[in-house]
Amino acid sequence: MVMSSAKDNIGSVMKSEERALKPTVYQPRPDGMRRWSRLQTRMAISYVGTSLVIVLLLELLVGGVIFFVLTRSPLLDDVILHAAKQTAQVYALQAALQAGDTALDPRATFQPGQPSSFTAPDDLFAKIPYLSESVPYIDSSTRSVRTVSFALLIAPNGRVLASSYPARYPVSAPVARLLPGEAGLILGALTGRTASMVQDTAQERVASAADTVWSRTKRPLGALYVQVLWTTSNDAILSAFGWGWLRSGMPWFLIMAPIGGVFGVVTTRGLVRRIHRLAKTTTQFAAGQYEQRIPVVRKDEVGQLEQSFNQMAEQLVESMAQRQVLIEQQTRMEERARIEQEMHTARNIQQALLPKEVPDLPGWHIATYYQPSREVGGDFYDFLPFEDERLGIIIGDATDKGMPAALVMATTCTMLRTAAQGTLSPGDVLARVNELLYMRIPSRMFVTCFYAILDPRSGSLRYANAGHEWPYRRHNGGVSELQATGMPLGMMPGSCYDEQEVILAPGESVLLYSDGLVEAHNARRDMFGLPQIAALAGAHAGGSALIDDLLHALTTFTGKGWEQEDDVTLVTLQRAPETSTMNEQQGNLDLLMETTLASVAGNEQQALKRVAEAVDPLHLPAERLDSLKTAVAEAVMNAMEHGNGYQPDKVVVVQVLVSDASIVVRVRDQGEGRPIPEAVVAPDLDAQLAGLQRPRGWGFFLIKNLVDELYITNDEHSHTIELIMHREAGNAGDQKI
Repeated sequence: MVMSSAKDNIGSVMKSEERALKPTVYQPRPDGMRRWSRLQTRMAISYVGTSLVIVLLLELLVGGVIFFVLTRSPLLDDVILHAAKQTAQVYALQAALQAGDTALDPRATFQPGQPSSFTAPDDLFAKIPYLSESVPYIDSSTRSVRTVSFALLIAPNGRVLASSYPARYPVSAPVARLLPGEAGLILGALTGRTASMVQDTAQERVASAADTVWSRTKRPLGALYVQVLWTTSNDAILSAFGWGWLRSGMPWFLIMAPIGGVFGVVTTRGLVRRIHRLAKTTTQFAAGQYEQRIPVVRKDEVGQLEQSFNQMAEQLVESMAQRQVLIEQQTRMEERARIEQEMHTARNIQQALLPKEVPDLPGWHIATYYQPSREVGGDFYDFLPFEDERLGIIIGDATDKGMPAALVMATTCTMLRTAAQGTLSPGDVLARVNELLYMRIPSRMFVTCFYAILDPRSGSLRYANAGHEWPYRRHNGGVSELQATGMPLGMMPGSCYDEQEVILAPGESVLLYSDGLVEAHNARRDMFGLPQIAALAGAHAGGSALIDDLLHALTTFTGKGWEQEDDVTLVTLQRAPETSTMNEQQGNLDLLMETTLASVAGNEQQALKRVAEAVDPLHLPAERLDSLKTAVAEAVMNAMEHGNGYQPDKVVVVQVLVSDASIVVRVRDQGEGRPIPEAVVAPDLDAQLAGLQRPRGWGFFLIKNLVDELYITNDEHSHTIELIMHREAGNAGDQKI
C-alpha cells in the first residue's frame, strides 16, 4: 500500500512539472454561494444546538440530583419504614385492646366486617405517593407470586393467629417457614424487641416492621408483623423524568432557534467563505492538482493556515513520496536482519546445549526426541555423567515460546550442570538453581524441571521434580507415575523439593515427556491427554519404538493439518530384561509392594512389617506367614550385613510379587564383594566346634527350610535373593538353590 501510494505521488509530481510553472490561484465559481449557504446553515444550527444542549444539560443535572435523592439516599427508605412502623404500632395497639391479660383474642381477624376485625390506618399511606394500598384483606384462594402489603398477628408459639392474606400466609402456619428471612425480626418482637428493615430490589422497596403486643401488665402476648410496599421502581421514576426532560426541550428550541440562527449567519459569513476556499483547494491538491495555491488575504489564524498550506504544498511534492519509500524499505530490512540474527543466535545456543548423542550404558537403552514449535523453543533435556558411573538425567520446559524461552532455557541448563557437580542430591540441585533463577529471570517466567540420578549398576533412580509432568514407569504391575512435589524453578524463593527413589528392575522403563505432548489439540479442540500417554507407555517396553508409537498416535489424533502449539520433548530410559528361572516357573507376577531400606541395623524389622502388610489380603495361613516373615527378616539382615557392609548410603530393595500360585519376595543389595554361595551347607555343630566349619551360610539354611523355594542370583553389582512361598502348601515343589 505504501509503495503504491508513493509511486502514484511520484507520477503526479512528474505530471505537474509539465503544467504551467505559474501557480494557479483559486477562482470562485457561480455555484459556490450555494455551498457557502449550506455551510453557514450548519454553523448556525451548531450555535442553536450548542445553546439548547447547555440548557438541557442543566435540566438533566438538576433532575439527576432529584433522582439520586429519590433512589439512592436513605430519605425514601426512612419514610416507608416510618409508615410500616406506625402501621404495626396501630395494629398492635388494637390487638392489645382486644386481648385479655394472658392471651391474644383467638377471634382476631383482618377481615372487614367481623366483630374482632382490625381497622387499617389508611391515612398513613395516603400521605406517601406511589405507596401500595395500606394492608388490604385478600381473600383470594390463588397464591400470587407478586409481593403485596400484608399484616400478620403472631402468637407466642411463633404461629400465625390472624392474617390479612390467608391464601399465602395461612393461620396456624409457623412464621419461620412462611417468612424465613424475617423470622429473626418477628421472634425478637415476641420477646419484647421491636425491629424493622427495608429491602430494596430493582422494581420495588419493601418495608417490614414487627411490634410487640403488650398486656396491661406489660407482658408480651404476641407480635404484629406488617409489610408495606413502594411499588414505583427506579426505572419508572427515570422514565417519567426522561419524558418530562424531552418535552421541555421543545420550548427551549423555539426560543433559541431564531436567536442562534441570526447570530450564526452574521458572525460566520466571511469565515465560512475562507474555510470553504481552503477546503476546496485542499481537495483539489489531494486529487493530484499540486499547482493549486491559496491567496492569503488576512493574517489571522485562517490566514496562517492558508500560508502553511502553500509552504507544505511546495515541500511535499518534492520529497514526501521518495522519503516514505526509503523509510519503509530501511525499516523492513533492519527488522528482518534483527530477527534473523536473534533466531540464528538462539538456534546456536540450543544446539550447543542439547546433547549431541545419548549415553551408552551397558544393560540400558536411552532414546530421545526433540521438536520445538518454532525455530527455537523452551524445552530442553540433558545427560550429566559422573565419575562413579552414575548418570544425571534432566528434562525441562521454560514458559513462553521463541527467543525468550530459549534464553531462559540456556541459562537453566548452565545452572543445572554447575549445581549438579556439587551434590548428588537431586532435591538440593533444584533448590540451588531455583534461588539463582529467581534473582535473574523476569517475574512472570519460570521453568519446570525433572532431575534424576541413575545408578546403572543397581538400577536405583533417585529423583526430584520442580513442577514438571510426572514421568511414567512401566513395570510388571502395569504403569505408575514417578511422583514428587516441588514448585517450578524461579517462581518462589526458598522452595523445597521432595526426593524419591525407585529401583528399576530388568525389563522396566521410564518415559519422560513435556507438556507439548499432553496439551496437543485436534481440530475439535480435544486434548491428547495423560490417559493416552499412560496407555502407550504401558503397552511398550520403551526405547525408540515407544517414541515412534507416541508420535504416530499424536499425528493420528491431531490430523495432517495440525500446527504444533508447543515444544514436544521425549526421553525414554529402559533397563534390558534378564531371563529369570523363577519368573518362568511362577507365571505372570503382579507387583504388590516395593520399598528401599538403608543398611542400618534394625531395619529388617521394618521390612518384616511391610511385607506382612502387603500379603495380609492374601490370607496366608498363620504358620506359613510367620515362616515367611522370619525368612524375610533373615534375608534382609544378610543383605545389609554381608552385601552392603552396613553402609547407610547403600540400600536394600525389597519387592513383593504375587501370582495365582505363589508369593515372591525379592531382596536385592548393592554389594560388590564376593558372591553368595550357591550351595547351602547344612550346619554341623561338631565340625564347627572343631574349627572345621564356619557359621557362614547357616542363615540361608534356615531360610531354605522356612520357604518353599529359594533362588540366589549374583552379578558384579548386586546380589538377589528370591523367596517363594506357595499360596497353597500342597503346591510346594522341590526347593532350589
